[in-house]
Amino acid sequence: MIFIYGWLKEKRLVKPVFNCYCYVCQRTESWGVLRETEWVTFFGMRTIPFLSKDALACTRCGDHTPLDKAHSARLLRGDEQAKSEAFVEHYQLASKNEVQRNFLLATRASREPNR
Repeated sequence: MIFIYGWLKEKRLVKPVFNCYCYVCQRTESWGVLRETEWVTFFGMRTIPFLSKDALACTRCGDHTPLDKAHSARLLRGDEQAKSEAFVEHYQLASKNEVQRNFLLATRASREPNR
């Protein structure tokens, strides 16, 4: 008897949560909870969900940051939308040095004069 099995990764947007400035695509865009599920497949059909991970993602460029389940649940309920913009800004600027950070902040200030 022959069994054909494998793995499949599926990403889907669960819910757009808030609008925030994205330093990657340099626009104010919608950010949402993205869920990546790994499936066990038999004969090419999804059968068993094996692993599920959530992330906060820009819906335009796809830049994302991993979320734990508790943080994801709070965002989906709408509890932490006020803190989310600071969370995204910290995530996107954390790996930059001081010169890069200043340049990105100046670029944002020139694009959004009312900030």
